[in-house]
Amino acid sequence: MPVYRSVARVLKLAGSIGCYGATLVWENLQRVAGKIPPGRCVVLHYHALPRRQRERFAQQMDILLRCARPLRPELKTPLSPGVLHAVVTFDDGYESVVQNALPELQKRNIPFAFFIVSQFLGRPAGWLSKDFYHTHDGDNILTAQQLRQLPPDLVTIGSHSMTHPRLPSLSQEVAKRELSDSRTTLERVLQRRVTLFSFPHGAFNDTLVKWCREVGYERVFSIEPMMAHPHEDITGRVSADAGDWNLEFRLKLHGGYRWLPTAFACKRKILGVLKPALGRSH
Repeated sequence: MPVYRSVARVLKLAGSIGCYGATLVWENLQRVAGKIPPGRCVVLHYHALPRRQRERFAQQMDILLRCARPLRPELKTPLSPGVLHAVVTFDDGYESVVQNALPELQKRNIPFAFFIVSQFLGRPAGWLSKDFYHTHDGDNILTAQQLRQLPPDLVTIGSHSMTHPRLPSLSQEVAKRELSDSRTTLERVLQRRVTLFSFPHGAFNDTLVKWCREVGYERVFSIEPMMAHPHEDITGRVSADAGDWNLEFRLKLHGGYRWLPTAFACKRKILGVLKPALGRSH
């Protein structure tokens, strides 16, 4: 791992420890005052899960069960006061999720959402470079038959678009087709409704959220590491990986990384102010 990435990882960890610590203090103050803190919910999102990471993923799911109450990804169940809730999701539709994650989730009865890129069923993920396949042993997208065989009581299938594009960069016509045709394809394969959508690359805007509602999605997901709320227009998710350190994973699970969008927004504002000033100084 490059040095700058290691440093960034440690800095994020340090900031998240502070964020979690502040949350813990606030919740304890509420309890001292005789109030039960409101229920909280974090949505985790994974991608592929190579065989070598299965044991580590299983350990993470054990941590999840000790710290939180699993919820179905539709988020139709009210959040219990004073309880941390967690939702597990996987993006893209890789076979390795069925091979390595599904058995561990079945053992623990943890439901999850599986967001599928519909045009690549049974094929390699064409939006990725060849380096990915060397790293992940040629992990293909599930076939239609494999999708139908997934247990519907545990696995909720959602759409991740037709071709995994950056949707805000597309024309209105093409973007709407990515949203609607992917849903139609998956519903035809599964013979049941598909009501969840996650944005490829986490790229979205308010207009795209509106279009998602128009074509029939009831809940849409981003990759911003915000706490999840059942009644919001878009549901945030925090990126998780089987390679996360234990402390790192626990902080993600407890919502400790939710400070990052605010920090990045402040950074952009500061740079926006500094760039013109620096330009004038030359």
